[in-house]
Amino acid sequence: MASSRPCLVLLLSLASLLQASLTAANPPPPPPWQLPESEVRDRFSKWMTKYSKTYPSHEEEEKRFGIFKDNTNQIGAFSSQTSTTVVVGGGFSGQTVTTVTVGMNRFGDLVPDEFSKQFTGFNSTAVFQPARPSFLPYDSFKPCCVDWRSSGAVTGVKFQGSCLSCWAFAAVAAIEGMNKIRTGELVSLSEQELVDCDGGSSGCGGGRVDTALDLVAKRGGITSEADYPYSGFNGKCDVDKLLFDQDASVKGFKAVPINDERQLALAVARQPVTVYVDASTWEFQFYKGGIFHGPCSGDPAKVNHAITIVGYCEEFGEKFWIAKNSWSNDWGEQGYILLAKDVPWSTGTCALASSPFYPTA
Repeated sequence: MASSRPCLVLLLSLASLLQASLTAANPPPPPPWQLPESEVRDRFSKWMTKYSKTYPSHEEEEKRFGIFKDNTNQIGAFSSQTSTTVVVGGGFSGQTVTTVTVGMNRFGDLVPDEFSKQFTGFNSTAVFQPARPSFLPYDSFKPCCVDWRSSGAVTGVKFQGSCLSCWAFAAVAAIEGMNKIRTGELVSLSEQELVDCDGGSSGCGGGRVDTALDLVAKRGGITSEADYPYSGFNGKCDVDKLLFDQDASVKGFKAVPINDERQLALAVARQPVTVYVDASTWEFQFYKGGIFHGPCSGDPAKVNHAITIVGYCEEFGEKFWIAKNSWSNDWGEQGYILLAKDVPWSTGTCALASSPFYPTA
C-alpha cells in the first residue's frame, strides 16, 4: 500500500502540470468591463485632444497612458456594480449604500496622491483663530429643501486649475451668494485678488477660507472677477483694487459650530456656507453623480479641500448636501457633488461639518 503513494503523488503532479498548461493555453476571458488596449489607446488619444494634454517625452506619455488605462478599467469595474459597500469615517464600515456613478474626466492621467497634491489646496499651516462659533436658534425656520442655485445666488462653476486655490474659490462663492441675497445682484467676484493679497495664505501653495474672509472683511469688500481676472498663478497684489474697487461689501464672517449638521443646515438655509472636506480618494476624484457617502475620511485632521455648500434636500429617503466645487463643470454633476447629510458620525461626510464658515454683511 505504501509503495503506491509515490505513484499517486506523481499522478497528481502531472495532473496539476496539465491543468496549468491548459490554463496558459486558454486563459480565462477578461471581465466585460476591461477594454482591449487598442480601444483604451484610442480613448486616451481623444482624451488628450479634448483637454489639450501634452507630455515632455514619450516615456512620460506612456506612463500617463498606463495610469489612464488603470483608471479606465477601474471606472468600468466600479460601474458594473449595482451597489457599493464602502468604508466611511466615524467608525462605521461595511455600509451598503446607493451607488454613485463615476466617469472619466480631466484628471484621468493622475493617481489619487498626485491629484490631491495638484488640485486641492487647504493649507493647515496657515493658522487663524476666528471668533467663537455663532449658534443659530434651533427653532428658527428651516425649509426642508434649499437650493440657492434656483434663487440665482450661485455663479457658474469655475476651474481653479493646478493652482491650489480651492480656499479662494470657496470663499468667493459664499460671498457671491450672500451679496446676491442681500442686494439682488449676482456678481462674479475675484478669486485672484485673494490669491495675490491674502498674506495669511500661500496663494497657489494653498490657504484657508477663514483668512480669506478675514482679509475681505477688514478691507470692506472684494473686486469683481471682470476687474481682477483669474490667472491661476501667484501675482503681485493690486492694492488699489483691493482697497478702492469693490463690487461686493463684506463686514465680517462667522463660524458654524463644529460637528453639528443641524446648525450647518440652519446656516445654509440663510446663505451658502464654506466647508472643508477630505477629497483624497479615487472615488471623489472621478465622482460623476449620485449621493456620495464615501469612501473618505471623517477625521478633521485629514481634510485637504474647500468647497461651498449651496443647499440641501432629500430624495428617495436619502438626505444630501449640494456642494459647489472648483474643478470645472466637467467634474461631478456639472461641477457639483451631493454629499450624504445627517450621517451617524458628528464630523459629517468627508468631515464637512468640522469647520464651516460664512461671510456677513
